[in-house]
Amino acid sequence: MNAWTVSSAVAGNRRDELAQFWLAAPDDILENLWHSPVGDATRQLVAQLTPSTYFTPAQVELRNRLGRELEAGLQQPGAVKRMIANFLFSPPGQMRIANAQANLPGWLVPGYAALYEQGQSGFIQQPAQPAPFAAPAPAQPSMPRPDFGTFPNSLQEFASNRIQLNRLLGLSNLYYIDPEDQEILQELRQLRLQLSQLILDCPEQQLEGLFSTDLADRYWALVRSGVQKEALQPAEDQLKNAVTTKLSPSNGGGFGTPGAMNAFLVAMAFYEPGSMQVEGAEHKLPAWLLPGYREVFAQALPA
Repeated sequence: MNAWTVSSAVAGNRRDELAQFWLAAPDDILENLWHSPVGDATRQLVAQLTPSTYFTPAQVELRNRLGRELEAGLQQPGAVKRMIANFLFSPPGQMRIANAQANLPGWLVPGYAALYEQGQSGFIQQPAQPAPFAAPAPAQPSMPRPDFGTFPNSLQEFASNRIQLNRLLGLSNLYYIDPEDQEILQELRQLRLQLSQLILDCPEQQLEGLFSTDLADRYWALVRSGVQKEALQPAEDQLKNAVTTKLSPSNGGGFGTPGAMNAFLVAMAFYEPGSMQVEGAEHKLPAWLLPGYREVFAQALPA
């Protein structure tokens, strides 16, 4: 798949990529995504559609498949993200949801109504210079931030907290596709610092068990995001230097010393993939960590 960003999704007509992004998104963060630049781009692309819009055979097949899956009802797991993906291939005027107020989540109803129940007037964007989507709700100074609850006090609590796990996955994926979004970047940086401290505080013997859960998938999404290329802020620089020292034999550290695996996990979140190699990794890294290191971190990210 070619590289793309949310900021270029509308001008580049990245309809297919946005649909796949929605289908892969965790259900827990759909509302947050809908109110983010991803949702804005989605609404703009839907608003561009007309009854004469040409869809490729693959797009028609995807739309038909999503329609069949939605026949099971909008209350089924995954139905909302399938519906949003389906929007991208459904011109206004050619799709209506019966009793949308009852069948759609409240946060999705205004956007759906604007696109499918109030006509296209005022919402069609010009492909050459797309204008921002105008939501039907009254303008607010800023979108309300979702309540993620109290941040976990330990890595064990974090690994069992679905909201925080999916928050980490969502932010990592959003940054990966649009690293220019400063709000996403700052939230991801803060979460990286918080998670790093939990990793450092975790008893080393518990890491293997915790990384056999969904925590591993979320952690590797962070490492793969590319956020490590950002210039470090003071707190980040201090943490990176601390774990680097911990892994340095000349400073009394290195693999095989207490806490080395904790430090290495944090280091991979601050060093760009491909920039730090472990000689004899098969002997120095435990079996639970070696595959992820080789697959995600040992090689540089695609340009």
